Amino acid sequence: MSSVNTIRGPIDSSALGRTLSHEHLTNGFSGMENITGLLPRAEMVGRNLDALDRAKEAGIDSIIDCTPWDLGRQMWLFEAVAGRSPVNIVCATGVYRWVPPIYWGMDPDEIAAIWIAEVEDGIEGTGIKPGIIKLAWDMEYQLTDGRVSPRAVLELTARAAARTSKATGIPITCHTRAVDELGSPLLDIFEGEGVDLGAVTIGHSNDTQDLAYLRGVAARGANVGLDRFFSTNVDYVAERSGIALALAQAGYAERTSLGHDGTPAGLWGRWREEPNPGVWTLVPEHEVTWLLENGASEADVEAMLAGSIRRTFEAAAEQVG
Repeated sequence: MSSVNTIRGPIDSSALGRTLSHEHLTNGFSGMENITGLLPRAEMVGRNLDALDRAKEAGIDSIIDCTPWDLGRQMWLFEAVAGRSPVNIVCATGVYRWVPPIYWGMDPDEIAAIWIAEVEDGIEGTGIKPGIIKLAWDMEYQLTDGRVSPRAVLELTARAAARTSKATGIPITCHTRAVDELGSPLLDIFEGEGVDLGAVTIGHSNDTQDLAYLRGVAARGANVGLDRFFSTNVDYVAERSGIALALAQAGYAERTSLGHDGTPAGLWGRWREEPNPGVWTLVPEHEVTWLLENGASEADVEAMLAGSIRRTFEAAAEQVG
């Protein structure tokens, strides 16, 4: 067991229960709260509370919010919902895929020091401490020209994340472009930095059907984040759920986690258009149903929704001291 920081304070890892591994209470960009009229705060709080209630009714106990500051992390929103929802919410430090120039001239230890301070002292004077480190590697990783090329700064922040994890004992979750198999170079960096790969989730992995790649990630000890689930279309549910089933049948249920990458009150795309209180129920109500009807066991589902996430927090904590 280990201690996990939530926006209400620390809990034991055993209390996480069924957990959605990659979600957002909101998303957008750093400083969006300062643009007059952009964030209707009462509506955002209401949408989140409705969605959290629906998730709880569907059997979800905890949500990992993967929104670092440059993706629009809103501390006022965490404070507004912290005492009003029964769902545990773990928030993130770290960085999104377009690394801010403020980091370009720093070394990994300097960046890590910023993230470690949030974990140890709280974020923006709120006392809320992040429980996870977010990274994002996407198509930018292909761009290699120049001393501060996207690839160079992405690798810089990956090393900072590794050092933050080892110093604080909190896990790392990674947005990746799965079709480019970006989990592999990330794991190489983390392994080189001495991180226990059991503390790492390689996310958005159900954006590929390449099971050899996904099994390879799991075989290295990392967690495979199947955390993009946006539709109840029958064929879509079968395709995405089939990836989870294949990993479970290969013996990797304990290294597979589930989620949506959804938000009830974000600024990106369709999430802003109309209320969607069921945004965090597709996995428990549709994917889990499909899995159980197609050969997965209750133990497999429990491993994917609870055991796998708990494992990442405990593996991270064991790295310290």
